[in-house]
Amino acid sequence: MAEKLVIIGSGMATARLLEALAERKAAFDITVVGEEPQASYNRILLSSILCGDKSEQDLALLDSRWYAEQGIHLLTGDRVVAVDTAGKTVHTASGFSLPYDRLVFATGSRAHIPDIAGATASGVMGFRSLADLEIIRSCAQSGGNAVVIGGGLLGLEAAHGLNSLGMAVTVVHRNRYPMNRQLDEASGQLLQSLLERRGMGFHMNTSPTAIATATTTNGERVSGVVLTDGSCVDADLVLFAAGIDPRDELARAAGIPCNHAIIADCFLQTGVEDIYALGECCEIDGRTFGLVAPVHEQAEVLAKKLAGVPTAGYRYVEAPTQLKVSGIDLYSAGELPFPATADSQLLQDLPNGIYRRLVFSGDRLIGAILLGDRSGSAWYSELIQSGQAVSSI
Repeated sequence: MAEKLVIIGSGMATARLLEALAERKAAFDITVVGEEPQASYNRILLSSILCGDKSEQDLALLDSRWYAEQGIHLLTGDRVVAVDTAGKTVHTASGFSLPYDRLVFATGSRAHIPDIAGATASGVMGFRSLADLEIIRSCAQSGGNAVVIGGGLLGLEAAHGLNSLGMAVTVVHRNRYPMNRQLDEASGQLLQSLLERRGMGFHMNTSPTAIATATTTNGERVSGVVLTDGSCVDADLVLFAAGIDPRDELARAAGIPCNHAIIADCFLQTGVEDIYALGECCEIDGRTFGLVAPVHEQAEVLAKKLAGVPTAGYRYVEAPTQLKVSGIDLYSAGELPFPATADSQLLQDLPNGIYRRLVFSGDRLIGAILLGDRSGSAWYSELIQSGQAVSSI
């Protein structure tokens, strides 16, 4: 009989793992347990749906028919409440007890919402699911003020979506310029300027200290955001997009070693035999993951491991970043901050919103920031990842 493989979570990491297992014709009796009512879908596109660039039909990754064709048991709208590692059994909220030979945690993460006054008020939320999307759309129908906490990639994409829906949007960011992990200061300030031209507001170098609330017939509702610089920004909706919290509470309760997330090695093996962790819920060499590229690479490694195919294991590589805001082309590759000894080739046309910087260490290309003109990005990615000499180019 085929080994029983149970996967907790039905998100993007699970979808890629299942596809990789199917490609290798791995012989498992697979059961997937997912909390959401939908089968696997592409969360990355939620902001694009919010602003109208995509529709719900673009979200599907693996539909229920694909699961049926592959002979995979899919439990949607159910939640794992306990894992018995000694008895190798998973228990769900609806009463199922699922025995396993191998178990994968792919429980993902939730938006980090700090423990500050008013944070539990109505209108304060993260943006991680289709259910969140529907709530945000409902709030946006009456217009009003939206505050997005976090000026990183996800925060700016969400802010663009809310702006497109007609809300007055303010981005609050604790650094001097947006997307500081992917951009240098000059490109970050230019990006902020381009977004300000679209009507977005920014409060930089500050963070929320409390959520101001008003009492309504339905309880406490958000009315503003109090910041460390002493100001208060009016808000009818507050979206937190400033980091994530890995969902590792189920693993912790089961006695599986955790730090910031579920600890796994380069083969995605946890500290308990036959149990693996994948994606945003795992930690490898002290690093956690919030972007799709490393998660997909981990899924490929784990599929090989489960299928008995030799693999060198997962190795972290800084993935290029592209901002999904219509009309603004942005690409960034390489790990910032760039070395102080690095050389650069720089092209700036600020009135037209163009900033192009190539960064070199010796005869290797180690970074690229392309704003306003993304041409050549695929080639630059290849050069950066291969580490080949470019002095002759």
